[in-house]
Amino acid sequence: MTTSLIVLAATMGNKYGGLKQLEGIGPNGETILDYSIYDAIQAGFNKIIFVISRYFEEDFKEKVACKYEDRAEIRFVYQEVEAVPEPLRSPKRTLLWGSIHAVLMAEEEINRPFGVINAVNFYQRESFSLLYENLQHLWDTSRNYCMIYYRLDNVLAESGGVTRGICEISKEQELISVTDRHSVERVGGKPMYPNEYNKWIELDKDTPVSMNMWGFTPDIFKDIRMEFDKFIAAKGRELNAHFSIPEFINGMIEQGVHVKTVESPARWMGLVSADDRIQVILRINELIRKGVYPAKLFKQPLN
Repeated sequence: MTTSLIVLAATMGNKYGGLKQLEGIGPNGETILDYSIYDAIQAGFNKIIFVISRYFEEDFKEKVACKYEDRAEIRFVYQEVEAVPEPLRSPKRTLLWGSIHAVLMAEEEINRPFGVINAVNFYQRESFSLLYENLQHLWDTSRNYCMIYYRLDNVLAESGGVTRGICEISKEQELISVTDRHSVERVGGKPMYPNEYNKWIELDKDTPVSMNMWGFTPDIFKDIRMEFDKFIAAKGRELNAHFSIPEFINGMIEQGVHVKTVESPARWMGLVSADDRIQVILRINELIRKGVYPAKLFKQPLN
């Protein structure tokens, strides 16, 4: 049975060549994405769908995806500004259309419940196992999805502010809403973010947070197409407007969609700045020492 994982990677590069967020953190140059794919395969995912840009397609396939080809079925789909006809957008637009549009690009590859992650987050094994297990129960449902969430204290960077999806969850563990808060960081040891008046607002360290790890069924694509068309009609001519998964999900919840939430005990790792690298390397080495990861994950790409 195929269980697919869509990896949102189109923003990892740019038109001028080169891939971002591919700094080696493992003993053999492994990246955060390498560890995520390894964990996903170990959890049971056997089809990986990368949403990338054609601007760095060759580079991505040569340096990244070739490492996984003997472990899972690897597919590529493409997110481009030009996916929206020019009469509906500004010809000066260069920014991609957002994460929900990226998911839509993988529609033809999907016929069973599937997971979605960001390429640049280190979710860790426990999270992928929880996502995989919950996907096995979504097949007979319609407009019922799931989201893996973390506690805020486990997903803050040591080096500065980050954007986090602050969640409101019901007593029945269903998602009520998710709101992106920007520049979330520890101030005096407490998680805080600046509001629109630049006033620091404190958040509880146990606040549930979305890191864009979702479980959906194929029926979601009909809703995505409908809502994305509405978005383009309203904002397609704007240079910077984008349509995110949280924004889409909030609208769907208002229409009666149910999103089950599942807590992951894992701690996030990421390279927000160069200062984070040494901390990530130390944690990876500790996980290797404990036997969570082998010293070498995959065959290395040809140089």
